[in-house]
Amino acid sequence: MPYFQNATSFLIDALFGFALYIVLIRFWMQWVRADFRNELGQFIIKVTNPIIIPMRKIIPSIGLIDTTTVVLAVLVAFAQITCLVFIAGGLGSVSTLKLLSYAVAKVLDASIYVFLGAILIGIIASWINPHSYHPILSVARSLSEPILAPARRLIPPMGGLDFSPIVVILFLRFSQRLLIAPIYGLAI
Repeated sequence: MPYFQNATSFLIDALFGFALYIVLIRFWMQWVRADFRNELGQFIIKVTNPIIIPMRKIIPSIGLIDTTTVVLAVLVAFAQITCLVFIAGGLGSVSTLKLLSYAVAKVLDASIYVFLGAILIGIIASWINPHSYHPILSVARSLSEPILAPARRLIPPMGGLDFSPIVVILFLRFSQRLLIAPIYGLAI
């Protein structure tokens, strides 16, 4: 029976994780005003609009923050964690508040991984073909540029090498340990 439990947990984690990243990429693309006219942007809009549009009638945006997308991301993470805890047989011993705080931490953690992934895609593309256009590369550049630009101003390229991605990656990983790990700790 543990094989079935492990396989089911893997499947739930993968499906909900994919959904969470799609919602978060939509949120961050909106935040940085990335171009949604490419194939990846259109895919994200088509997949998320059936849920986002009805939710917008209930949950208004707050300033520049698309509150609906944030709430959807937290709900996806909450559903993922709840299903995993249920499969493990511990749903009765965990409070809703702990599950919710874990979901918030998971959303923040996944957001950092979105930026880490965008930076790594940009680094790899700069080695292979720096001037190519690909929808994923376009989105990665749009997502990573707002956090790389301040680092580039602080650390200009030296000898033709740009060290700003390394600094930003270290900062993001440091933020995970300093800010997000304590939120996970509250949920345990």
